[in-house]
Amino acid sequence: METDKERYLWLASRMLSGEINPEEQRELDALIRAHPELRKENELLQAYWDHNREQNDRNGTQAAFERLTAQMQATDPQLWPERPSPPATRWYMLLARMAAAIFFLVGTYYLLDRAGVLPGKEDGIRAEYNIRGTRSHIKLADGTSVWLNADSELKYPLRFKGGTREVHLKGEAFFDVAPDASKPFIVHTETMHINVLGTSFNVKAYPGDHVSEATLISGVVEVQLKNQADKRIRLKPAEKLVVPNGKDSLPEPAAGQPIISKATYFSKEDSAIIETAWIDNKLIFHDESFTSLATRMERWYNVTIRFENAAIGHLRFSGMFRNESVMQALEALQLTEKFHYRQADDAIVIY
Repeated sequence: METDKERYLWLASRMLSGEINPEEQRELDALIRAHPELRKENELLQAYWDHNREQNDRNGTQAAFERLTAQMQATDPQLWPERPSPPATRWYMLLARMAAAIFFLVGTYYLLDRAGVLPGKEDGIRAEYNIRGTRSHIKLADGTSVWLNADSELKYPLRFKGGTREVHLKGEAFFDVAPDASKPFIVHTETMHINVLGTSFNVKAYPGDHVSEATLISGVVEVQLKNQADKRIRLKPAEKLVVPNGKDSLPEPAAGQPIISKATYFSKEDSAIIETAWIDNKLIFHDESFTSLATRMERWYNVTIRFENAAIGHLRFSGMFRNESVMQALEALQLTEKFHYRQADDAIVIY
């Protein structure tokens, strides 16, 4: 699915090349209004483009377009057959200007963004997003290490200023926070604020999940719930806080209320903590419903899983995957419970 940033880049390239239509211009304006950080970026790119446009002669633009068509022909000659060059027509030059605009826009934006000098980004706010099936390690300016899980986004400043160090998380991440008593480290999610001075902990806060979790490994953290501003919960090492994302999220009598439990160890023989095993490239599950496990497998393997029979989603599994493919994982699950699966065009169907 195309992201807002990708759509912005395409529309901005249409604008700079002079080929944007009124409907696209309205869409571009709406995107900039919805994402204020894009306004300054748009102004900067417009000024930079205007400054350099006079220096880009026709030969340079045509050369860029010819490189693009040569790459397409080399990739698939049948799809892009070689034809005699027609006289320079308006459509040819317009397409050439489009190609050059895209090359320039994407290249300039990438270089400025990586350098952290784009204005209008709240003094250098950067967003790191991992698609499904990918994980990454991020080093923050204060020395804090963050391991970001699949299908997750972390927003953080290039330089921490003021009396706090604040980041925003959607998804799952493990934090090893650099100690600094004068600047508390705060993680914001949709349901809670996690306040620490120097510690290591895991946060799982996918917007679509029924619950959010904070698991403390070492140190001390204090959690403030967004819907109960006066409620602050302190966690001790190896404790886990489970916060419902909706009032009907939990079936227990205390549905809708946060629950403190112990971190889950895989087995007596294995010291791996299930909540943080993903950092070691392990997908561990203990007495977990097939529906919940399927959601984790979708993120882990970058696949879509559908259930034709809802009852199968209630099956429960315990185990661990590390280097298995998704098909090998499903075959392993079939050894303990009876179900079938098939590969559809866009998903794996469980029945």
